[in-house]
Amino acid sequence: MKPFAWRGNIDFFSGVLLSGIAIFALFYIRTLEIGTVLQMGSGYFPLGLALILLGMGLVLIVKGVLSGGPEVGAIHLRPLFFVLLSFALFGVLVERTGLICAILVQVIVAHFGSRETRLLESLVLAAVLAAASSVLFVWILKIPVSLLP
Repeated sequence: MKPFAWRGNIDFFSGVLLSGIAIFALFYIRTLEIGTVLQMGSGYFPLGLALILLGMGLVLIVKGVLSGGPEVGAIHLRPLFFVLLSFALFGVLVERTGLICAILVQVIVAHFGSRETRLLESLVLAAVLAAASSVLFVWILKIPVSLLP
């Protein structure tokens, strides 16, 4: 058996993060009706997801404590900033400009978070995601969201 390895590795801190999010979700949904499998309440699905997330977090914590792994490296702010900005812009733009424009903007802004991607690749990905999302969410699932402004 490997020695106790509390070195602050990636698995441990990832598990702490997932467990923290799950505990927050469980606290947040505590007032929702759970229901049964046949008559699911509004909190049934979020409860299931939160419990799965908590289980995954606990497994990662145990793995991080019992086995050595790579230590946490430096935090890179550029990807963090641009990816979070892309999500915020999507949330702001989806009702104002439509689903297609919001997805295009989100992918292009997230592109600037990495120096490894090429602009043409991101443009193709944005177009494919916008088309696939339009078909899936608007035509197949019938979600009432406008495609264009």
